[in-house]
Amino acid sequence: MLVGTTLPPVAGSLARRDLWLEEAVSEAGREDLPAGMEGREARSGQGAPLVYTRLETGRRPSYLRVLERLFGARRVLRRRDLVLSRAPVLFLMVEEAFLLYVLVGLLRAMLGRRTAGLLFRPRPLAASHRWRYVWRRAVLRRLKRWRAIQTLTLLPFDVFPAFSSVADGWIHDFQLWDLTEEERKAVDVLRDERRTGERRVLTAIGTQNAWKGFELFVDIYARSALLRWSYQFIACGKVMPAAGEHAAVLEEAGGVLVDKALSDAELLGTYAASDAVWCLYPPVGDHATGILGRAVQLGIPVIVRQGSLAHRLCTTENLPHVAASADMVATRLAGPLPPRDAERGRLAALRFAAQSEATLRRALGL
Repeated sequence: MLVGTTLPPVAGSLARRDLWLEEAVSEAGREDLPAGMEGREARSGQGAPLVYTRLETGRRPSYLRVLERLFGARRVLRRRDLVLSRAPVLFLMVEEAFLLYVLVGLLRAMLGRRTAGLLFRPRPLAASHRWRYVWRRAVLRRLKRWRAIQTLTLLPFDVFPAFSSVADGWIHDFQLWDLTEEERKAVDVLRDERRTGERRVLTAIGTQNAWKGFELFVDIYARSALLRWSYQFIACGKVMPAAGEHAAVLEEAGGVLVDKALSDAELLGTYAASDAVWCLYPPVGDHATGILGRAVQLGIPVIVRQGSLAHRLCTTENLPHVAASADMVATRLAGPLPPRDAERGRLAALRFAAQSEATLRRALGL
């Protein structure tokens, strides 16, 4: 499953094919997005869009790759270019540079130039009573009067209708529709090589910390002999120091821990080995949909917190999932899981891609 790691028995021959997965992803070069998403040049006559982000960590690199494939977009490093460029500008994460987004958007609007921004965590902006969110909400509402400024959420308004009060529109998180056909085929090959008759695999992917519900993930496994009999719990991703004690408990209970930052190819190998993916995050991590998105694209069911934004998204878009409260998740996992359906995931990704690309083009004036 993963390069240079000790693999659980359920992975079977995945251990011998992880290098092949690296090569498959490398050869694909991420050049081919799902059908209907092929890279195109902007035809506005204003040049390819500029993308602003302070950092290039977390999900940002994968987002930048998609925007480059779709529109030939490039990251802008000098702030003065944000105002002076005739090309449309996209703020990859409005929250990390809110005042800059507002200032640049207004200056560009007065010059007749397009600016768009993505809200990663729209719920507090739309609903929180804290002062820092109240005044930002008021500002975003006024920005909606400017057609040249388009603020978008990464979740549909149907998931949380109040989003429409601070945003002009929405797209689906890029990681719900960014996998290439080559990556899908590589995952399918690895999936087919798994040995049958083993325990089901539930995987917690990404940085392991309180935001990702790692404590609950470990606790239910350590406390339930039934879960240990029917499941192999695997945590793949860097463990934060504060979660070190829980990481030790997971291994003592027979779970598998891969404590490292994963490459893109290793992430795909992890999904290939999974029967379900852990997305049962506490409220503080409720905005995260990247891990969920990749699982959905591959038709893998996700475990989500009852009533969370992730649960609402799964319900709204008819995505395979198991919803449970913290005290009922062990009981829910003891029952049947929705079946993995790769074709269903592929069709969902195509649908998300078509809607999201069209919205982005309108927002950027392409």
